[in-house]
Amino acid sequence: MLRHLLLSRVRAAAGLVAFGLLCAALVVLPAPRAAAQPVVGPALFDDFNYTGHTDPLLTQHGWTLRSGQGGPGVPGATWRPQNITFATASGNSVMTMRSGTNGTTAGTEHTEIYQQRKFLYGTYAARVHFTDVPSYGPDGDRMVQTFFTISPLNYSMDPNYSELDFEYLPNGGWGIPGSALLASSWETYSEDPPQEDHVTTQERASFAGWHDLVITVDSTAITYYIDGRHFATHSEPYLPESAMSIRFNHWLINLTGISSRKTRAYEQKVDYVYFAQDQVLSPSEVQAAVADYRTRGVTFEDTV
Repeated sequence: MLRHLLLSRVRAAAGLVAFGLLCAALVVLPAPRAAAQPVVGPALFDDFNYTGHTDPLLTQHGWTLRSGQGGPGVPGATWRPQNITFATASGNSVMTMRSGTNGTTAGTEHTEIYQQRKFLYGTYAARVHFTDVPSYGPDGDRMVQTFFTISPLNYSMDPNYSELDFEYLPNGGWGIPGSALLASSWETYSEDPPQEDHVTTQERASFAGWHDLVITVDSTAITYYIDGRHFATHSEPYLPESAMSIRFNHWLINLTGISSRKTRAYEQKVDYVYFAQDQVLSPSEVQAAVADYRTRGVTFEDTV
């Protein structure tokens, strides 16, 4: 509540304050700040504090490292769990996803890690390091580096399909000539015949480096943030209808970016992932929640 106070200057005269001899000034005091409230309710937090891709805690914590073949990306490419590694950087455990190619289908390797399918409304967040250039070898491949959520497509144009994407294209792709960050919300799609129903917001610029990504979902809107900045808002008919899994993957769209047969590899890194069920949090509230986990020494929690 705003309050007006009468301010008077103090004169040193026998220690008395001479009211009424001075001019009065009205001053509006700032409203008191509300104390930060702790996030309560079901949540998932993972600091990716693992020893390697065979660490049994990964499975115990609900993660699957994809293997074998299949889309998206280069047909016949292989998803390699062993290309997902863990190490300490700047005091935090970081997951690295290395993907690349030698210019052939047989020599193309992708990476993906995904959680159980049990997430819908709430706040999704991750700190991700995007890469513009390969860690070795020639540059120019059309890579996709992601943080996203997805549910199964049970049949073509399934109305219960749900997908929310942050996708970074360091070298362009899908008709985009250069680096771009995309936020896409999907209603549904069909592979045969090809048909897509989605909305995408894009920003054509380099996003190399570490970024805080946040997606909030409620019954009215999907909102995307990067580094605390509003990036996109999408609404019906693109709101998710069914439970989704949280995923990160790193793959090549095709082999037409460059013609070299020299081996090259790119790296996407992830510091942490966080989900607060049925709560729409601001990016600053997400940062406070993550800081609280780390202050308490919690590297994993799943109450969803």
